Amino acid sequence: MKIQYKFLIIFLVAFAITIVPNLFLFKNGIIAWLPNYVWTSISIARFILLIGLFVVVTHYWIVKPLNRIARSLSLEDPEPVKNLSRRRDEIGKIGQLLERFFVQQKELNHVIKEKSLALESVALAEAKSRALLNAIPGFLFLINPAGIITDYNAPDQPELFLSPDKPLGKNIKNILPFHIITSYQKAIKELVSLNKIQVFEFTHHLPDGSENAYEATVSDTEIGDYLVSIRNITTRKEAELEVSRILSKQQELNKLKSRFISLVSHEFRTPLSAISSNIQLLSKYQEKWPAEKKAVVIKRVQKAISIMITLLEEVTLISKDQSGILSVNLEPLRINEFIHDLIEEIRKSNELPVSLELKIEDGEDYINSDKELLRQILLHLLSNAGKFNQEEKPVGVSVALENNHVEILITDHGIGIPESDMEGLFQPFHRGSNSDEMPGSGLGMSIVKRCIDLLHGSIRVNSTVNLGTTIEVRIPVNTTKTTMYEQDLNY
Repeated sequence: MKIQYKFLIIFLVAFAITIVPNLFLFKNGIIAWLPNYVWTSISIARFILLIGLFVVVTHYWIVKPLNRIARSLSLEDPEPVKNLSRRRDEIGKIGQLLERFFVQQKELNHVIKEKSLALESVALAEAKSRALLNAIPGFLFLINPAGIITDYNAPDQPELFLSPDKPLGKNIKNILPFHIITSYQKAIKELVSLNKIQVFEFTHHLPDGSENAYEATVSDTEIGDYLVSIRNITTRKEAELEVSRILSKQQELNKLKSRFISLVSHEFRTPLSAISSNIQLLSKYQEKWPAEKKAVVIKRVQKAISIMITLLEEVTLISKDQSGILSVNLEPLRINEFIHDLIEEIRKSNELPVSLELKIEDGEDYINSDKELLRQILLHLLSNAGKFNQEEKPVGVSVALENNHVEILITDHGIGIPESDMEGLFQPFHRGSNSDEMPGSGLGMSIVKRCIDLLHGSIRVNSTVNLGTTIEVRIPVNTTKTTMYEQDLNY
């Protein structure tokens, strides 16, 4: 209650005690007949009431609040005046402490603000780092020296993991296969000893039976953990193998070119020289020589021309194959009639200097094959057999149909093929170590193998040095067309 209201109440009470009774007495004429002692008693009673009212008001509205204030200041100390100076000093110290508190609070708020900004920067950097890690293909592990994975990034379907469980907090030995762990431990030792980032490669078999290649990089960090990055390099390895294959083929082509140049300079020079010299002789002695001698010279020229034509056909066939334009032209033909006609053609051209022992089963069986490719196969095999065979023994030729295949056996009794030459027998320009004195380009057997491959056939060679050679060729009765990509032989 406000102080002015309190004094107003005191005034009204005092007015009621002093003035109101007098008015009542005078109005009713009572005071005239009251004895003096009564009037005096009334006055004394009113005075006592006023004194009592003053004491009560003073106690409740002045003394009691002051005591309450004194107790609050002196903490129940009954001597407020005595302790007032001491309390003032304590209040001053409290003020200083409060001032220091507010200063420190301000500094603390500044530090908190700086730390908050730093935490935001760290969170932003961590988010960027995590985004970068998630963008890195493959596996990324942070591993402590005890082998425990403290952080990682891996594909949704990690093919390297031994189990689908999350690897965080687990030992890497329980996550990755043993052969990877062995390489990892070796890389850690090298990293510690050499203080150099280690890189190793490994392969891993997948459940579907395929095999992937991987590259792992191991490095250390400032916090003492090891950072291991594993990425799939299967595509790169396949590309490297393809490049290596192309380079190897290119090297073979370069060798082929070199050998071809050597072949042209050597094999063509001999028949050309023979043609040139014999033509000069004919031109010079045309009028003097008899017809028989002229026929011998003309025969030499024809033989030289035939050698050149054969060589050009071989080179042309290889060139077509390398260019991808050598195709299979299938047509039905009677195999017995075809072989008879071919051998008769060879005999008439005198390209087979030895006799043949031909054995063909009777019948009019048809096969679906390429006549020109079969012709190349038989011409080169019969030519080699006649070239290396002993003159007194015939070359054996056997043809039979068996299990939907045409089986052709050609046997000679010549110098044979050494075991060391078998591996490169079907390589272009390959010649046996015991055939240096024999004419030839070294292309015949490679052409035979290529033609057999295009016809989906097979060839088998059995030979003994100085005893002879038997070659078995099997060609399907119904051959399907083949592209150069399906049957690719590196020349």
